[in-house]
Formats: sequence, C-alpha cells, structure tokens
Amino acid sequence: MDKKFRILIADRNRNVRNFLQRELLSEGYQVLLAGEDRELLQLLRGENPPDLLILDPDIPSSLTTPELIRLVHVRQPNLSIVIHTCWSDDFESLHMPGVAACLEKEEDVGRLKKVVANVIHKE
Repeated sequence: MDKKFRILIADRNRNVRNFLQRELLSEGYQVLLAGEDRELLQLLRGENPPDLLILDPDIPSSLTTPELIRLVHVRQPNLSIVIHTCWSDDFESLHMPGVAACLEKEEDVGRLKKVVANVIHKE
C-alpha cells in the first residue's frame, strides 16, 4: 500500500472508537475519530480529509441519519461510507449515495476489516 488510507470512525461509544482505531492502525491505516456530528463534519473540512468513513447511525447529531449521510455526500462526494450499527433492520433506509456497505456490529472485527479492504481496493 503506497498511500496510507485515512479512515474516519464516527461512533457514539468511545470504547468502540478506540477499539476500532487500534484494529485499523494495526492494518496500516491512518485513523481519525469523531464522537458526534460536529466533529465528523469538522474533520471532513480539514486539509487532508479521510478516504473512508465508518459511521454509527446512532452518533449524537442534530440531523437524522439520512440527512447526515446526504450532507457528508454533498461535502465529500467521493467519500465511501460504511454503516456500522447494532440495528440491522435499518439497513434498507440507509442505502443511499455514498454508502458502500452496511454491516452489523459484531464481536469479531474481521468482517469489518474485510469490508474496509474491499471498499478501499475498489477506489
């Protein structure tokens, strides 16, 4: 991997953010963290925006999840989004432009790593 891909993890739970950060850092990715929508949007405005967003739809936000996804897509149209949630029954409503994958949070982070690798290699 010549370029270090930057991944933004936006999750309401600090322990989940830190766990995913450690796991993805071990895979050679750069990792940014956001605990709520304002942090997420601020990081998207930075000089070096992420290549991929892992989004927990339950992140604290003044917007609904579809509104937040639309706003992210408008600001960063080439940014791939992976929805990472405990609630798989919401997946149908979250298949929107920019959303590359939806998966349920599991104990085994291996599936998320595979999805991340697949999305990045498609870019």
